[in-house]
Amino acid sequence: MNPNDETRIYTIHWSDLGKYLKAGMRMITMMPGPVAQTTMLAIVPDELVADLEKQSKRKRRVSLKDILVDLVGWAAWKPGDVKRAKLSGGMGIDVICGIDGMWRLQIWREGAPPSIKEWETVLKSWPEPLPEFPYKRFTHNNRHYLRGEWKITNEQISGNLPGASDANAEGSDG
Repeated sequence: MNPNDETRIYTIHWSDLGKYLKAGMRMITMMPGPVAQTTMLAIVPDELVADLEKQSKRKRRVSLKDILVDLVGWAAWKPGDVKRAKLSGGMGIDVICGIDGMWRLQIWREGAPPSIKEWETVLKSWPEPLPEFPYKRFTHNNRHYLRGEWKITNEQISGNLPGASDANAEGSDG
């Protein structure tokens, strides 16, 4: 898996899950979600993406919180990697669980800076309450960023962030 691959979100009915697993989708971890939803992180072969795209067009619109839950889960599972999603309006979101114990959140746009309102909306949609932390602006390769970082204790990681306990278990094995 390329660490710069974009996260995509699909809704798959339980009755269809076996079909995708048999076709090569690899499950990484499962996280309980709100109400009866379950979030599953998986690696999807390119040949299944078209079918999932077609299926997802018939499904409900994915919320910003759903996207952030997936990004946080992926980042916790693979510390050091940038997990990225590009929203339909053109804004991008990067989440990084740093190997230095720092979490980083970046929002970006190409050609124009993201707004403070967009930053606040992302923070409000974060899966868990966040500590206060400053942000900074910077530009790289025609992308304009807002970026913030904060340290999370081991208790917070294992108890609150979606997928983080799975990431800790993975890291302790090897």
